[in-house]
Amino acid sequence: MSIESAIAYIKRMRSDEAFRQALNVCDSEEANWAAVKAAGYDFTMPEFKRAQEAIYKEFGITPL
Repeated sequence: MSIESAIAYIKRMRSDEAFRQALNVCDSEEANWAAVKAAGYDFTMPEFKRAQEAIYKEFGITPL
């Protein structure tokens, strides 16, 4: 599990419309995590939150 994996996931979600749509149709949290892992990403929710912070910093985004 890693923050790097979460950052790669976030960047792909931002740039790959087909990937984003495929994951947005999951009907449960468990199905979503299974799809994320099946796509080759491995991170925890705390790692995802830290990755979000890194992306915000990289792009100069201030969270609401």
